[in-house]
Amino acid sequence: MKHSALVAQPFREHLTELRSRLLWILISLFLGSLIGYWYKDLLLSLLLQPLHKPVFYSSPTGAFEFVFKICLFFGMVVSLPVILYHGIKFLEPMLPPKKHLSLARMVLASCILMILGISFAYFLSLPTALHFFNEFSSKQVQSLISTDEYLSFIMNYLLGFGIIFQLPLLLFLVNQITPLTVSWLLQQERYVIIISFVIGLLLTPDPLNQTIMALPLIFLYQISIICIWMVNRKKKKNNENT
Repeated sequence: MKHSALVAQPFREHLTELRSRLLWILISLFLGSLIGYWYKDLLLSLLLQPLHKPVFYSSPTGAFEFVFKICLFFGMVVSLPVILYHGIKFLEPMLPPKKHLSLARMVLASCILMILGISFAYFLSLPTALHFFNEFSSKQVQSLISTDEYLSFIMNYLLGFGIIFQLPLLLFLVNQITPLTVSWLLQQERYVIIISFVIGLLLTPDPLNQTIMALPLIFLYQISIICIWMVNRKKKKNNENT
């Protein structure tokens, strides 16, 4: 009986830790959503600005649902550092000894990459995509965009770019666990290019927008190769000196 209790105890500890971290994430999400509601008018104008036209709802609760989802989306973005912090801290024991990374640097790097990805999509890619789709309208064919459809489109678009821009950090984490060679990374470049354009194809049928989506991912992959080469070179020199 004592043996089984000793075996079960670590699992209960991990479960308690998971609950605690999820609670902090939910609290940060709730507070972020409250801040989003406080600035809901500004958020509405920012999200609708690339469209240059109003959106419509077809149910009595449509306006409420639209504002609620915008506030929740803002809360997710604001609470991202908290989500990353608790996620990394929970998974940190799974890393091999001496492979633990600076938590603050990882969270900061991920947030910066997320902001860069969302900014790139909002200021460059999204207006181009909306302009392309609007070219198919005419006097006889006019768009009547619903709040749900537009919000779903723009959230997937912005978050998609934010996730895509995490590529350098993902490769860096893999390199910390299993060192990657520059030659191997260059061999995988062809697959990265193909995957980049496939992602662009899934998000939009426009070749111009596909290229706009694919180029940042390809560029980030090149930057990642350079950064990994510099990190591995520094590690090699430190090992030789010791």
